[in-house]
Amino acid sequence: MDNILKKILNFMQGFAILMFFYCVSMIFVKILHFAFSPAILGLVLFALALIFGIIKEEWIKNTCNFFIDNMAMFLVPFIAGLLVYKSVLAQNWLVIFLVIFIATTATIVFTGLFVEWGLKFLRLYKIKKSGGKHD
Repeated sequence: MDNILKKILNFMQGFAILMFFYCVSMIFVKILHFAFSPAILGLVLFALALIFGIIKEEWIKNTCNFFIDNMAMFLVPFIAGLLVYKSVLAQNWLVIFLVIFIATTATIVFTGLFVEWGLKFLRLYKIKKSGGKHD
């Protein structure tokens, strides 16, 4: 019984941390009048907190795994919304397809270029740190 209580408290702790970052991002967006999604801003703040060690992975691991494992359940409202707009989607399917195709292609290309730039930067940093010796 003690183990179950520990798991529940760990889940609640992780959920509280995730909600904290979401609420902070909502406040930032409202106060500073950002034209930015609070969910994305919260995710960026959350990632920065993980990178800088402000929060530890074990504090949120079980909660995040739960949400990842049950992701399909969170997509049901999205799919139901698509059914409501079926006629609009049918009329504009070509434009929608082109936008999705172009956006996906651009994302893949820019991600690849960014990773390539990052690896180049990392190699130059290592060379500079080692005194100009190549690996």
